[in-house]
Amino acid sequence: MTPASRPPGYPGLLRRPRWLALYFAGWTFVGLWLGTNVWISQRDNPGAVAWHYYTWELSSSLVIGLLALAVARFEARCRITGPGAWRRMLVHLPAAIVFSLVHVALIVAIRKAVYAALGSSYTFGEAWIGLVYEFQKDLMTYLSLVIACALIRTVRERRRQQLDELELRRALSEARLAHLSAQIEPHFVFNTLNAISNRIYEDVPSADRMIVALSDLLRTAMTADGSTWVRVADEVHWLRAYTALMAERQPGLLHIDITVDDGLDAMRLPRLLLQPLVENAFRHGLRNGRGRLAVTLRRDGGQLHCRVEDDGVGFAADAQPGVGLANVRERLALLYPDRHHCQIGPGAQGGTAVDITLPLEPWIAEPTA
Repeated sequence: MTPASRPPGYPGLLRRPRWLALYFAGWTFVGLWLGTNVWISQRDNPGAVAWHYYTWELSSSLVIGLLALAVARFEARCRITGPGAWRRMLVHLPAAIVFSLVHVALIVAIRKAVYAALGSSYTFGEAWIGLVYEFQKDLMTYLSLVIACALIRTVRERRRQQLDELELRRALSEARLAHLSAQIEPHFVFNTLNAISNRIYEDVPSADRMIVALSDLLRTAMTADGSTWVRVADEVHWLRAYTALMAERQPGLLHIDITVDDGLDAMRLPRLLLQPLVENAFRHGLRNGRGRLAVTLRRDGGQLHCRVEDDGVGFAADAQPGVGLANVRERLALLYPDRHHCQIGPGAQGGTAVDITLPLEPWIAEPTA
């Protein structure tokens, strides 16, 4: 159970004395308010004793306040919302009975103690009648507490979801800026144009391929809309252009292999998911400008498995992940909480391999504003 999903009042309230005092002060106010109402309604009764009514209502409200913390914890384990809620609701009926029995036992004990301290005696009356009377009230109280816990948790989860969405947008914006920077930063463009200029006199077809690849990269950079998702086909198209350009800049030294299982083109990926991994491979693993890079996207049951592997210098065991990989992990945690796997380690032939496993989902166009 995550902190965001815990119901209010348990257990964080117990670790904050000030909030705990305010919590029970609220229940005390409820007891005083109810006791006052009863006293006013009985003011014409010559045998009415004010402290009796306040003892009854205060004992009841404070005990309910105490039991409400236990109800909040219990409802968090047996939620009345979400899949399987109807099955879990069956558990709440015996729980309501236990709630009522504990409530009655505690209020009777408190009332007897208060009456004895004031030189009087408290009689609960006939047990079965008293228990039935209290149960019909306690049942409504229990249901109200359970519903309140569910509503408060729902509001908190929606708020948490909104915060996650804002965080995701921030992370996506940072990734998009890094992506655009990698594609159109002056140094990158200058080196590419310089390589094309040198190549055009030696190998015209190669220079032509480099111009086409650079054009694809610039077009992608200028038309990116910043949406969260992208089709696998579009991501692979950019990767092919980018890796082809890098290979042409080092002719005969870099070997690129991009493999995609049939039927994956119409699936979706988080936008800019593979770009930082491929860029890292060129920047760190293949920094001497030679070697092999393999990008594999395959179907594994209901999962999409992505692997970026190079045979370069390798990944040191004590190395800290860079900004690109940290950004990928953060976005995956926001998009697929507890539904993804991301691992970095040595490749099959040395070098470094990054493996990411995601749920296999079809691409759906996002609505435009």
